[in-house]
Amino acid sequence: MNGCRKIAAAGILCLWAFSFPLSASSFALRGMDKGSRVPDYEFVGVSAGGGKLSSFAGEKGLVVIYWATWSSRSPDVLLFAEKELRRYEKMGVKFLAVNADHQEMKAEHMAEVKSAVAKLGLSFPVVLDAGLKVYNEIGVISVPTTIVLDNALKIIDAYPGFPSAARDDIPDRIDAFLGIVKEKRAEKAQYLLDRKPKNYALQYYNLGKRLFLSARSSSGDLKGIPEAALERLDEAIRRDPDYFRPYLLKAIVLDLAKSNGRREAAIRELGKRDFQEAYERRMLGFGYLYLGMDNQAADCFRLLSSQVSGDPGALFGEAAAAARRKEGQAAKRALSELAKIPGAKESLGFDYASLFTDSGELAKGTEKALRAALDRLLEIEKPGVR
Repeated sequence: MNGCRKIAAAGILCLWAFSFPLSASSFALRGMDKGSRVPDYEFVGVSAGGGKLSSFAGEKGLVVIYWATWSSRSPDVLLFAEKELRRYEKMGVKFLAVNADHQEMKAEHMAEVKSAVAKLGLSFPVVLDAGLKVYNEIGVISVPTTIVLDNALKIIDAYPGFPSAARDDIPDRIDAFLGIVKEKRAEKAQYLLDRKPKNYALQYYNLGKRLFLSARSSSGDLKGIPEAALERLDEAIRRDPDYFRPYLLKAIVLDLAKSNGRREAAIRELGKRDFQEAYERRMLGFGYLYLGMDNQAADCFRLLSSQVSGDPGALFGEAAAAARRKEGQAAKRALSELAKIPGAKESLGFDYASLFTDSGELAKGTEKALRAALDRLLEIEKPGVR
């Protein structure tokens, strides 16, 4: 369950990285917040014996890594823990990998897990979350997820996925837990910028986008399916399967064209990918809002805010998703944090406050304005249409 949640641009986008406290709605777990105590669950052993969660903790605490064999990022985070993070063991922090492959684990599934553990050469304990009981109760959204617990099993932090920034971010969060004072590292811009696609995929994406925009009416609608645009987007995907934008735009084009069957197929294709970078989650969140998939959008923005705090786009997205889901208090919290950011309105390019009521609902008659705002954020505005 990756990307934002696996259920199932020409321009470069930069995320803001201010340091405002994260709201509860921004935490990487859906079922628990920072400071919550995790029950002393029992786990089934894979690489060694099982036992209660507390039996795996060190003197200071425990780092729990939820992973799965079907998750393309899981081997990276497990090897990173094995080779780089185990230095924290001498400081009293132990490590535990919890497999979440399937709710019902058959013999062949267990064999796959054991084979993966052996291939990776993991020397710290690996256990199984039987029936995904703990996974569901604590509300894991992204796989992998790294959870830092103290020795009383209180949640200190949780980090979703394993994007590029994780190799710095995860150690930073463990250091903060242990009280290790480090010189504040400069933001690494490459973590916050759109990746450069391979094999001329960007050119095909841009051509597909231009053909799509020319096919839109003056009101921004589509009266038919712009097959030429879709052909270019498919070619962009073929040239670089790891480039997220053509997948998303393809789903949006088919949504606007009201081609429901092909829209659903495009969404399934998007959902199979493992997009976890901050800029990917940001744009996917806007895209899911555009498609009316508000639960998926909410997960994207929750995970993004767990990685990068104080981004105006993420906070706006959180507010919009919460308002659509009738969660007024959550929308108000996100809007309150957004209002603290100097220049947020200018960064977004529209008056976000006018879209919401004081109670955190979407104001009446603003759906068209919200769609226009998402057009802008997704960089798919038709020139001259606002």
